[in-house]
Amino acid sequence: MRFIGPHVSIKENISFAVDRAAAIGATGFAIFTKNQRIWSAPPLSDESIESFRKKMAEKNYSPSAVLPHAGYLINPATPDEELRAKSLSLFCDEAERTVLLGLSTINIHPGAYKEGDRKDGLRRSARMIDEVLSAVPEIRIAIENTAGSGTILGSTFEELDELLANVNCKERVGFTLDTAHLFGAGYDVKNKATAILDDFVTRFGKEKLFGMHLNDSKVPLSSKKDRHESIGEGLIGKEAFKAIIQHDATENIPLILETPNEERWPEEVKMLLEF
Repeated sequence: MRFIGPHVSIKENISFAVDRAAAIGATGFAIFTKNQRIWSAPPLSDESIESFRKKMAEKNYSPSAVLPHAGYLINPATPDEELRAKSLSLFCDEAERTVLLGLSTINIHPGAYKEGDRKDGLRRSARMIDEVLSAVPEIRIAIENTAGSGTILGSTFEELDELLANVNCKERVGFTLDTAHLFGAGYDVKNKATAILDDFVTRFGKEKLFGMHLNDSKVPLSSKKDRHESIGEGLIGKEAFKAIIQHDATENIPLILETPNEERWPEEVKMLLEF
């Protein structure tokens, strides 16, 4: 089974995300558990939680088909103690929201180390991941690869491997691979998608691929930039996504569109499901 769908809005009520995904034929989807650009939000109401869980069951979505994304303000690698405390609190809150919704995994960017040494940043990021895993025992964390701009961590498999090596609770940590980020970081997804996934599986094991973000790219290979494009309209191209869909590592994990044209989502979902 391929769990394919976009990152849908939680506007008005988080349970409406399930309706929005189902309306376009998605077999999986992603959400934020709160507004992703603010530090705090009211708790999820019992009614919203019950409605979300009920709609998930009614529309036949399993928890493994949904990949919540943590908010953009969280920086696990920051050297700033005040920002670190706020990031940890928010990360724990969003992990707890994920569990309340009946879901098991939350996606996080590894963060930016801002100053000093990359290795220190990796250690700080790993420490926060362990703290969240300890605070929320039911959660798994999917670390998302990045395009590698500036001091942002996680743009290579080697660096992701080093980050995982610093985590104590490794069994509850895996990765989300974003195709546009891979391309920006120098992985030739256009021509070598199968080989890249094979390399990941050899290095980490198939079980460590918790999800993927399927995005074409507006910017060229090795640009170190993150600019998403609709599938087939960017510099990666449709054939690469066909290879990804057909790879056995992408079975039974969320395959999430973060492409910019929402009007094309039904078409993109249909195309990917037919691959």
